[in-house]
Amino acid sequence: MCGIFGSTRKLSNQALSSVMDLLDHRGPNSQGHELLVSSASEHPVIFAHTRLAIQDLSASGHQPMTSKNRRWCITFNGEIYNHFELRSKLTTNFRGTSDTETLLEYIATFGIEKTLAEINGMYALALFDSQENMIYLARDPFGIKPVYFCLEQNQLTFSSEVKPIFASGIHLEQSLNQSALGDFLHLRYVPSPDTLLKGINRLRPGHLLSYNLTDNQSNQRPFVKSPFRKFSGSFTEAVDAYRDELSNAVQQQLISDVPVGVLLSAGIDSAVIAALAREHSRDLTSHTVGFGSQHHECEISDAAETATILGIRHEATTVDPTTLIESLADIVNTVEEPLGTTSIMPMWYLTQLAKKSATVVLSGQGNDEPWGGYRRYQIELLLQQLPFLKSSIFQKAEKLSALFKNDPIKRGLRCLGYKDDANRFGNAYALFTPGELGLLGVGNDQPNTSIDYWLNLLANSETIEPTERMMRIDSRMNLADDLLLYSDKVAMRYALEVRVPMLDPNVVQLVESFPLDFKTNLRRTKLVHRAMARNFLPKAIIERPKKGFQVPFGQWCKTTWRDYMEANLLSPNLKINSSLNSDGIKMIWHQHLTGSFDYSRQLFALLTLSLWMETYLSSHKHTELA
Repeated sequence: MCGIFGSTRKLSNQALSSVMDLLDHRGPNSQGHELLVSSASEHPVIFAHTRLAIQDLSASGHQPMTSKNRRWCITFNGEIYNHFELRSKLTTNFRGTSDTETLLEYIATFGIEKTLAEINGMYALALFDSQENMIYLARDPFGIKPVYFCLEQNQLTFSSEVKPIFASGIHLEQSLNQSALGDFLHLRYVPSPDTLLKGINRLRPGHLLSYNLTDNQSNQRPFVKSPFRKFSGSFTEAVDAYRDELSNAVQQQLISDVPVGVLLSAGIDSAVIAALAREHSRDLTSHTVGFGSQHHECEISDAAETATILGIRHEATTVDPTTLIESLADIVNTVEEPLGTTSIMPMWYLTQLAKKSATVVLSGQGNDEPWGGYRRYQIELLLQQLPFLKSSIFQKAEKLSALFKNDPIKRGLRCLGYKDDANRFGNAYALFTPGELGLLGVGNDQPNTSIDYWLNLLANSETIEPTERMMRIDSRMNLADDLLLYSDKVAMRYALEVRVPMLDPNVVQLVESFPLDFKTNLRRTKLVHRAMARNFLPKAIIERPKKGFQVPFGQWCKTTWRDYMEANLLSPNLKINSSLNSDGIKMIWHQHLTGSFDYSRQLFALLTLSLWMETYLSSHKHTELA
């Protein structure tokens, strides 16, 4: 796991030093940079890298790395889990055992397109092709690893994080991308390729960016399309096939030359990962974070019970709301983007705990989307079974939603009456309703552009049910730009690599091939997944209510966090007031305090937005963002 950076611009020594310092937390074991000569460029292209050594800890894994034929140079962030299988197809005399060298030589032999189609892993990578004078950026199919880029004055600059791009000296002000603000408030994150910073983009999952140094032209295209094959076996055969595929993924992702742990919650997903990891490794420690037994959201006791049953060492830490107040600004600065997901806070402390005994951890993240584990999938399934609810006559139900305090019910009612998938899905995702956006003074003329993009991209999407379309979009959009994004940033802040076996491409492809009724129905979710778990987990764990890394934030707003919230949302000199209607913020805050409606999710999004604006839209020098 690493930090990558590159630019076609000429960098001063001071700028390069600043870039490397800003990426050091992602790769504290070594640093390197290369000046790459192109016949199409008047000055060398620079590739830089900071390394967190996971496989082949020797100097033979040092990056940037140049292929033996001297044509290709790579700076690579991630892990390739099937690299030994790929290596067996090559006749190269390898210098070491790193997956980077395997990846590079495979590209040198078979080309970038074939390589991307065959590798199994999580990655963000950059390649320089000296023969064709090209630079390529690629991001794994589910966006587990991020990569940002800026195309400014016919120059390309890219990085694992945003701050190094500005530190490189680009001629770009840190100004708000106003068109993306509506997307953020609508979805609770900004979907790729946009960010909230004007001129800064995030590469979409499963996409390849090519940049021609000869004419300074760029092109972005998807390189992976799911074949969407249909599973023809029985339910029992599906259980067996799923166990084999997931077990294989876990075994592959346990490969490491450094200690490996497991992030363990109270839920079934992390328990399944821990159980399968235990089958392949006896040296595991599980890690859990909670808020104390007085909060029903606390998962420590349940996770400890799971660890005891599985025979795994268990470590836990308790976090109080006062400590979180002290850390939130640092968390937002680390993630570099505001997010409306409160689970980012326990993740901050969980990674610190895990780092004490591990450099790699396995996580159960990414399982709800392929398996239909959220309430919105059941609502969509209901609409699928009762298609008359999509009649325009039911659009008036949106007005009725205001009568309900329960957020899932409100969003479900807002879905009624929409026949087209994009609008219906958009209402299901919506953090702020159109009326609430109006209250905040924010317009959003095309709120579902990204949903439309993925609907159009997913091959044969018209042959599957709408519920499945939503699940597949979520697996490629929501995960990448929300949960996986903050997981990467937070974990790498402490040089910790998080692996997600549930998002192994072979696992997801198998799950997506199952009939919908193998995955979810109106009463239960994750059907094959739960049936498979019975092989090694007791019923009490399998049937535990989903907590979902929840935080009692709504309660804290009215007590411990009240002064902090008002200082960072309602103060008249805040930058958020230049983009949002302050009276609208005050109204939402008042309604939450009085209990008119639980606006905890919305308020957290507004809070992180405000904190982000104060840091990233300030007049401070770029290097002061570190």
